[in-house]
Amino acid sequence: MQRDTLVFHTILAAARQRNGLNEARCRLVLEFLSAATAANASLHRKFAGLELSELKFAVLVVLFVVDPAPATPADLATHTGVTRSAMTGALDGLESSGFVLRQRDTHDRRVIYVELTDAGRTAANAALTTFLQTASELARFVRPAEQQALLHACAQLHEGAVHLAPDFTPAICP
Repeated sequence: MQRDTLVFHTILAAARQRNGLNEARCRLVLEFLSAATAANASLHRKFAGLELSELKFAVLVVLFVVDPAPATPADLATHTGVTRSAMTGALDGLESSGFVLRQRDTHDRRVIYVELTDAGRTAANAALTTFLQTASELARFVRPAEQQALLHACAQLHEGAVHLAPDFTPAICP
């Protein structure tokens, strides 16, 4: 949610006008969502330059961690928090880019293994570096003295979200 929009200001006005609602708390969540949206947009612009979606980036990171061992699409779906069908689409794209190789198990043809190619290792390393540089650059706007408080506040918001929706598992968008 963008902060200088009619929706943002209307929600805050509604919070002021309704009994039992705390405008300051509503503003806190709206500001958090606005900041998260802006940070996410910065990361997406960087990934677009690498021709990677957030999901493809996540798959490369998981494969980078387990390399040189392969992983199954089911494992990758679990570790990235997406469905197996979403994983199939991501792997199709990564394979066509030459970043991953899918091979069937020689003993059980139902099992498929996914591994990084040399180009995939290079892409994963570049994407990881780009992500970390962007994250570091974004965080430089938060003074060191305030970083711990922000981490604590994010943990509290996360705890509240889990409390309100205990079955929710955040997933990476394909």
